[in-house]
Amino acid sequence: MSRSVWLLVVCCALATILSPSMYGQGAGSFSGNILDKSKSGVPDATITATSQETGLARDVKTDSAGHYLIPLLPVGNYTVRVDATGFQSAESKDLRLQIDETREVDFSLVPATLVTTVAVSGEAVAVETANPSLGQVITSQEVSQLPLNGRDFVQLATLTAGATAETNPNSFFTGAASSEVAARGSFSLSVGGSRPNSTDWLLDGVDNNELTAGGISIFSSIDDIQEFKVLTYTYSAEYGTRAGPTVLVTTKSGSNDFHGTLYEFVRNTDLDAKSYFATSVEKFNLNQFGGAVGGPIRKNKLFFFVDGEQKNQRHAIPFTGLVPSLPMRTGDFSADPFGNAVSGLTIVNPNMIGASTNPATYPNVYFQCNGAGNPMPSNADGSQAQGTPCNKIPTGLINNIGQAMINLYPAPNANNASSGYNYVNEPVRELDETKFDTRLDYTLSTKDSTFGRFSYDQAFSYVPGGSPGFAEANAFGSNQRIINHARNVAIGETHIFSSTLLNQASFGYNRIFDYISSQGTGTCASATIVPGGIPNANLGCPDGSSKCLNFYSCGLVSTEFQGGGVGYWSLGDRGYSPFQGGTNIFSFRDAVDIIRGKHDIHAGLDFRANQMNVGTEAFQDGFWIIGAFGNFTGLSSANVPGNTEADFLLGMPGVAIHDQTFNGPVTGRRWKIYRPFGEDDWRVTSSLTLNLGLAWDMTTPITEAEGRMANYIPQTGQLLVAGQNGVSSSAGVKMDWTALEPRIGATWRFFGSDKTVLRAGFAMYHDSAWSQGAQGLWQNPPFLGESDAFPATFSTGCAFSTSYCATTLGQTPENVSLSNGFAAIPAPPTVATFTGTYYIQPTNYKLARVRQYNLNIEQQLPGNVVLTTGYAGSRGNHILVAGNDLNVNGPSACGAVSGYTLGCAAGGAPYVYPYSPPNGNAILLFGDVGDTSYDSLQVKAETKTPKHGLYALFAYTWSHTFDNGLSDGLGSELSAPFFPLPNWRHLDWSLSQINLANSFTGSVIYDLPFGRGKDFGSNWNNVTNTLLGGFQLTLIERISSGFPVPLIDSNNQSGVTFNSGGNDNNWNRPNQVAGCGATNADHGKLQWINASCFVAPPAGQLGDAVRVPVSGPDFVNTDFSVIKQFALPREMGLNFRAEFFNLFNHAQFGSPINDINAVGFGAVNSTVNNPRLVQLALKLTF
Repeated sequence: MSRSVWLLVVCCALATILSPSMYGQGAGSFSGNILDKSKSGVPDATITATSQETGLARDVKTDSAGHYLIPLLPVGNYTVRVDATGFQSAESKDLRLQIDETREVDFSLVPATLVTTVAVSGEAVAVETANPSLGQVITSQEVSQLPLNGRDFVQLATLTAGATAETNPNSFFTGAASSEVAARGSFSLSVGGSRPNSTDWLLDGVDNNELTAGGISIFSSIDDIQEFKVLTYTYSAEYGTRAGPTVLVTTKSGSNDFHGTLYEFVRNTDLDAKSYFATSVEKFNLNQFGGAVGGPIRKNKLFFFVDGEQKNQRHAIPFTGLVPSLPMRTGDFSADPFGNAVSGLTIVNPNMIGASTNPATYPNVYFQCNGAGNPMPSNADGSQAQGTPCNKIPTGLINNIGQAMINLYPAPNANNASSGYNYVNEPVRELDETKFDTRLDYTLSTKDSTFGRFSYDQAFSYVPGGSPGFAEANAFGSNQRIINHARNVAIGETHIFSSTLLNQASFGYNRIFDYISSQGTGTCASATIVPGGIPNANLGCPDGSSKCLNFYSCGLVSTEFQGGGVGYWSLGDRGYSPFQGGTNIFSFRDAVDIIRGKHDIHAGLDFRANQMNVGTEAFQDGFWIIGAFGNFTGLSSANVPGNTEADFLLGMPGVAIHDQTFNGPVTGRRWKIYRPFGEDDWRVTSSLTLNLGLAWDMTTPITEAEGRMANYIPQTGQLLVAGQNGVSSSAGVKMDWTALEPRIGATWRFFGSDKTVLRAGFAMYHDSAWSQGAQGLWQNPPFLGESDAFPATFSTGCAFSTSYCATTLGQTPENVSLSNGFAAIPAPPTVATFTGTYYIQPTNYKLARVRQYNLNIEQQLPGNVVLTTGYAGSRGNHILVAGNDLNVNGPSACGAVSGYTLGCAAGGAPYVYPYSPPNGNAILLFGDVGDTSYDSLQVKAETKTPKHGLYALFAYTWSHTFDNGLSDGLGSELSAPFFPLPNWRHLDWSLSQINLANSFTGSVIYDLPFGRGKDFGSNWNNVTNTLLGGFQLTLIERISSGFPVPLIDSNNQSGVTFNSGGNDNNWNRPNQVAGCGATNADHGKLQWINASCFVAPPAGQLGDAVRVPVSGPDFVNTDFSVIKQFALPREMGLNFRAEFFNLFNHAQFGSPINDINAVGFGAVNSTVNNPRLVQLALKLTF
């Protein structure tokens, strides 16, 4: 039996002994000191904490110093009472205990008298006197009353100091068309330089994560959330299975009184403003309605809570893009896509490469036209009779597949050359989501309480790609149908052995399956687009049939246009569609609390069994990249740029890729997390508390349910096939036993003050998640076959073997053609026959590790405002980086240009990768090579108890975040890394794309002081009070600097063939002009970057600009609501609210165009936030 199995058996046995049943939910604790009039501790006093909602009561005794601690209490409102012999009893009511809070409540007792009274004398300390961690509780009041666009609770997490969320709507983590995981809402959240998808989401203490991309399983309804806490820095050793924050969400439970809500939130286009670049107000209709009810089944014993919600949303998405003009579709490139006549010759005839570049000499490399301006007929070898050089392709050279597919573009309907688009459209994105929760809480006895919850979230989306048909803004953004199918179960129990020995345990089951289908899924579009179809594209449509027999390969070839700087829209069905992203997680957590004198010891085990069931055949219909090596219709020696659409019409792709599986398209990846932890909160003195903890993250390497994994080892050229020839089930990847996670923290009251506390902490975390998409070692032979066709010389030379340039001029033909389709793979390939991409994970792979530091001061100010100011920082290494190619050689200038060294071996010598596979395959690394660095100043002010009806939370963060690229395999555009060339770590080290130099957030809830029971109008009659009383204003304000912008040179002439992020991004960087002000541009005219500061590097060289040299536009947004409360009979209430998102209709511009070759380089042509939207709502409470 393996060590991991023995460990699980032992831990489960211990948990069973310690806990007769199970429990798991957000909990906090009360602690404090009981003193007499002389300030001496009162020993053996009885402290009782009683829940005001459920009647649950817990009592403890004070120690010899008069100190008490009541741990593991459910979140809620409490009364804390003190009884001591010889002293008058005392209590403090309406004490709100928050999730993961250690709340200090001190009492000063007076001697007993003959009159039996209870003194209200408890004093709640506002500052954190025993917890050195940083984080933010989002209370039930904030959750239910702050204006939330789409009622998405994740937005509130970014009110936390030091937290960052992407604003780019095209990010995989916020709502990109390619993202099935963000179809229901954004889950982007970063802390301390972590990836935006490195958060550990816990719902009532159990796992609520989606595994393929780090998303959320259950997007809890606002009316189901009691409160939640974002743990950011140096928090408890109990948490920390991700490299980012941990979010603890607690759901509502029933109480001794029946309470409920009915509500509807409505939006209508007629009330909204227009987006900055839209030609009219975009359609945005929303109906979100539901209700909740909770109460007692048996008072003080058994409680229930049920909620449900339906969301129907229709949102028009404005698209702007570039499509070929109508003349271009016939081969006429004498004008640009905007109809402007081009200057000179802009395309060459790739059948004539090697002929004269002088237009006056015949034969030459140009297309020939007659005196009427029409193209001369072509010969069999692609040549033409002598005429006048022109930019028109003869009909005889137009490929029938290229012609059929280029005709799928919509016709241009706009003309904006300065911003680079000639097509606009506003298709409607649809979302229909149903969710509900049901929960039972049962107090079995004074020793045991338990609960169970079931949550359901089902969503259906239509995500448009930009046009009604097969044309889309990007290759992974075709028209799609997405289904999200989520379920979550939690069962838990608390057992009290004694007031100093307690146990909590929880069991959870989490399931989220996401499905994608695309525009042409199941249609056999590739098999029927032309007579005979595209060879071997639709493997599910035999013999060119229109009947789909294999659901995974029956769509249209995905086609991307890369080269030449003109960013044409893509065509076809995206890769990885159809797609199934399946998550099953079985979790168990058990923790025991032991109180011994000045020590509160908390120890236990967090166990999670992860299953990731992914269904895909990668590029199931094939993938053409036009212009991957430049344009075949371009010729640098003649200063002719070429055009990717001309290449397409001629039938010449830069790359042709097709994938197929041999053992079924659904793989089942498995791994387990065993994470024992222990910590001691040691109250050294009344002023000093130390927090000492240690966890051990034992995460098993990933295996596949049927052994379908293989690991390619470049040094030996071998495949380590799981379970074969002595290879482990993890394909040779070894367990990382080094993931120890110490926690050290201290809190010190300045000179015993309970209003000023110095806090410091150090912590280490590891990342046990995958979260890098569907890719992995299952994509190696013999389980997956990939046919890759490249130009013979990996460049853009002579076209075909039958071309004039080959038959007459002796040029080497490139021989890539749309008509060839894709090579058939009749049997599982071997290393000798495999032409696709290899995937490698180092056998000594280490879990990502992050070290955190914080030093801060908390000060209680007048008005019970707590000000927290301090430093927070982190350093990360071994971060998982996915999909960068190892088989890369240095730039051609190495050893050829005197003094040139960038990307070269020592002394400027050429760099050649030493382990190239037999067929020159790409080798994509899933490796622990990422590094991060984060430093920040964080300032937070929060009203701990509302005064005069005002609650406010303000946070400001100054920070710098650096990393070395962190390619994620999810399509995120992560600049142009120079990995793996020599000195790449230094060359790629730059500002992180999630860096925000300055960030301010503010949230306010203000009950206006008018009406009965208020400062003004306390004597108003019913009519006046109904009209003018009961108003509340709420606000969320966000102001931040812009996110960094990576700049690229898509026309890579360096001689290096990059493949970044597994997306075949073959990008160089520009050269940056010395002394040029990169941001000296006319922002008023939407030019954000000074385009003259960045130029293409000389051929054969890498660009010298840093990976991320500039930052984009600032972000300013105000969300505001007015709420009117109407009192109804029988303790019922009705509130009407009007919510205004982006109140001032401030245009928040997106990232500027970042390709130096693209039309409009440096200009902004998109927005990242909605225009002003108005939402109206009615909510009945009872």
